[in-house]
Amino acid sequence: MEWFEQARAAEQARDWDTAIALVSAHAECYARDHHMHSNHLWHMDLLVRAERFPELAELARTDVHARRRLNSSLGERG
Repeated sequence: MEWFEQARAAEQARDWDTAIALVSAHAECYARDHHMHSNHLWHMDLLVRAERFPELAELARTDVHARRRLNSSLGERG
């Protein structure tokens, strides 16, 4: 099974550790390869869904996508 299918299966199973590890290995912010950039956004989404807010906050110091996801998720939670 390819990493992408493994990550999707882990995501559906709510196995956040596995999904995050697989996706983050293929993710890059503002990559020339649009798949890498999409994976970066997916990685940020997985961090929110896993409620890994401290990790997301650390990334948000230098990553605009992490900052946006953190702000929006915290706003939704009140």
